[in-house]
Parts: sequence; structure tokens; C-alpha cells
Amino acid sequence: MIKSIFKISLLLLFIITGCTLESKFGLPKKDKIDNDLLGTWTTPCIINQDSDTLKIKALDDFNYQLVFDTNEVLKAYSLKIKEYNIINIISTTGSNNLFYGYEVEKDTLRFYEVNPELLKGEITSEKELNDFFIENIDKDNFFMNACIMVKPSN
Repeated sequence: MIKSIFKISLLLLFIITGCTLESKFGLPKKDKIDNDLLGTWTTPCIINQDSDTLKIKALDDFNYQLVFDTNEVLKAYSLKIKEYNIINIISTTGSNNLFYGYEVEKDTLRFYEVNPELLKGEITSEKELNDFFIENIDKDNFFMNACIMVKPSN
């Protein structure tokens, strides 16, 4: 039991509270959901995980519900900036937004943290946040620390 709680805590720490960019402002919600994100994703053998699970469901045409094995539920939405996919995850309190890049290829999902060290000061508006992404997203060190998830075989 303690081992399971520890494993789940590690996954949540990595995906939700890692060192990705955070802001009280969100990116503009303009794109419909990416159907490739929907489904059940697991992290086999990643950071010593065996079967930790993330379920991504559509809440409506623009929003996702992220459900972890701990039964923690978060809301998110995705958008494209240039040719890059971004997911904006809203904290459980709704006061913070966390940003990840992602790629889906067949049954593999890769999340990437957004490098907060590229930020030169505090973000004071949604426009400033969006401008930061547009100005920096092409940099080699914008995305970092990939987390690989897969859809389990049935």
C-alpha cells in the first residue's frame, strides 16, 4: 500500500508539480480538443513506475478532464502555438496554470515541461504569457524533461 502511494505521488510530482512553467494567467483558449489525447495512458517503467494511469476525457468541445489513479481530477485545455502542441493544466484551486508541450504518435504520448528559466520577469497578463510562448517556443531549450506515456494494449 505504501509503495503504491509512493509511486503515484512520484507520478503526480513529475507531471503536475515538476519544474514546468507556472502562471496565474492561462493561454488563450481557442482550439478544440485534440482527440489524440483522449484515452487511458500509463507510464510503464518510467521513473520506476509500474502501472500508474492517467485518463484524459473530453468535458466539452474545448476542455479536458484529467483523472489520475489517486482520483485527483484536474481540468485542462490544449492549443497549438506555431506547430507545437501545448496543454494548459489548471491547478486544483484554479489559481495557477501549468504548461506542457506534448506529442502524440500512435499509442505514445510525450509530455515536455516548459522551461521556466527562459522567463525574464513576472508574467502580468494573458497577452504577455502568449507573447512569451510565441517568442521562445522555437528555442532548443524551451521544452525539457520528457515524460513518456503509452496506451495499454487490450
